Amino acid sequence: MEAGDYKKVYAYRLERTRAMLRAAGISAAVLFDPLNLRYATNCRNMQVWSSHHMVRYAFVAVTGRVVMFNYGGALHLSDRNDLIDEARPAKSWDYFGSGSRSEEHATQWAVEIADLLTEVCGNDAILGLDRADLLPLRALDRIGVRTVDAKGPLELAKSIKSPEEMEIMRDSMRVCTDAIAYMRQHVKPGVSENYLLSLLNQYNIEHGGEYQETRGLASGHHTNPWFVEASGKIVEAGEMLVFDSDLVGPHGVFTDQTRSFTIGDRRPTDEQRTNYSLAYEQLQHNLSLLRPGLSFHDFIGEAWKMPDVYVPNRYAEIVHGIGFGVEYPLVYYPQEAPAYQYPGMFEEGMAVCVESYIGVPGGVDGVKLEQPVLITQEGPVSLSECPFEMDYL
Repeated sequence: MEAGDYKKVYAYRLERTRAMLRAAGISAAVLFDPLNLRYATNCRNMQVWSSHHMVRYAFVAVTGRVVMFNYGGALHLSDRNDLIDEARPAKSWDYFGSGSRSEEHATQWAVEIADLLTEVCGNDAILGLDRADLLPLRALDRIGVRTVDAKGPLELAKSIKSPEEMEIMRDSMRVCTDAIAYMRQHVKPGVSENYLLSLLNQYNIEHGGEYQETRGLASGHHTNPWFVEASGKIVEAGEMLVFDSDLVGPHGVFTDQTRSFTIGDRRPTDEQRTNYSLAYEQLQHNLSLLRPGLSFHDFIGEAWKMPDVYVPNRYAEIVHGIGFGVEYPLVYYPQEAPAYQYPGMFEEGMAVCVESYIGVPGGVDGVKLEQPVLITQEGPVSLSECPFEMDYL
């Protein structure tokens, strides 16, 4: 991509942020979530660290200035950023930095934000927060600032990708696919799950990627039920290896691809072949349904019907959005839908991942597959060229 195309992406994201805030009746938002910060401002700094230390935030007005409040000594990160009008040192109230003065510092933070809100947006402005820590929220309440949740507008903003944004996602997905191929070259009996996980990270970072969100790589009995994290376990011939890449690749894109295959030269057992065939069938059936205008509830009604024996070990959801991380929307299984499923529909420009997991309770192992796609008027378009094990079917 040309440099100008990247600038189009960054400008598009800020405008989407402002449009969704405006639609929600919000005058300005303070964004703490590192992914929302990056989406709206294209400024990153210690994303993982700042996800659990609220020492970095941005003020984004629907009409008016974007002010980046950065960690001490990091103001220069905004110097050549066309989206940021002003950089200021952040005020923190986290106990590790404020100790017994936490409430005092939270009040100072609230006063500065309130003054900025009035200056940029006028009196009676409404402030959105994408995350709310107790002390600063109480401080805003005390000085009369009206606050609302900004998480929803930011999720809706991120859910529709521009054509240029999709090119960035495709580039990052290719790095993930290549990282999987690199890791697979080193899969052999006798190596550890941790070693294989490290190879995914090594390739990703060497090629411009950033970090890994989860440790979802498992073998043998660790694959059933799912969510056992990578460990020092040694992989053995004939075991199923299952991994969920969850790599944050180049440009901060979350590259979510999942594959499963047997280790070594042994052919899969009958149970492994059955698991794989059913997981693949579920994945392809649900992928084929995706189209603009299909409601989440109708999708659930048309989705692949899982045989009862596998239902107890089903995955957490059928579909989720993807961008800087797992994003809106999320579509639940029929068993959870009555309690949790919200209304909505798939739209053109959404990038989503379709999930599948098959593993009978008490079985030797399980199979997980996941495919990222772009929803278009012509149907879903794959964002991953990572192959499936077609000879297992």
